[in-house]
Amino acid sequence: MLPRCVLVEDDGDRRIPCAVAEGVFTGPEGEPLRLRGCALPDEVLGRLRAGREIRPALYALAAVDRFGIETEVSLVRLDVAEWFPRGGHLADLVLREPLHDPPAPAARPIWELWSAGPPAVKNLWAGHDRGEWLRAALAHRTGEGPDRPPGAGYQVDGTHVTDLASFYCALGEAVNGPGGYFGWNLDALADCLRGGFGATAPFTVVGPEVPRVREVLEAAGVTLRAAP
Repeated sequence: MLPRCVLVEDDGDRRIPCAVAEGVFTGPEGEPLRLRGCALPDEVLGRLRAGREIRPALYALAAVDRFGIETEVSLVRLDVAEWFPRGGHLADLVLREPLHDPPAPAARPIWELWSAGPPAVKNLWAGHDRGEWLRAALAHRTGEGPDRPPGAGYQVDGTHVTDLASFYCALGEAVNGPGGYFGWNLDALADCLRGGFGATAPFTVVGPEVPRVREVLEAAGVTLRAAP
């Protein structure tokens, strides 16, 4: 269940805020998305009341945190299978299709954590699924502010680093603070090193040695030094 969310039309201005979305954290198998307490636009509500078809369209499902900040979870085709009026403009909707690439069940507590606002301390990822944490960190990055100038140094906390995914979790926080993102695989890391993700190469990373990461860093002029 995803409390407080909004559907945003992919190529238009239509927005449908909903109180709850169910069928979000299912993993690859997916299940039809169920939306409760949706404030429907007049056009959509009118067509439903008249028993007329609503042309299916692609929407982004976004979570809304306690500050009103929207973060896209995934895409979904708004194709209504059933609807249940709740008075006024409110209605519950059952869609025919699941989310495209829905997050896994392990992602639920991660998104619940972020719903209260960005993480305030580092290493919270250590208690969660690493892959889903990285996905959420990427989704929640704001991209605000310029990159820090070249020549900086970043200390990776290796306390919980046991594999490549955990290294990326720790690297993201070394560069961009708690909940920060700086790549989730080698290609994404190379993309971050091109700029726009908080740090400008060349710079130095001090932390654990991780296979293949050194090659990508050094290709961008970044020095990886083992932590003392």
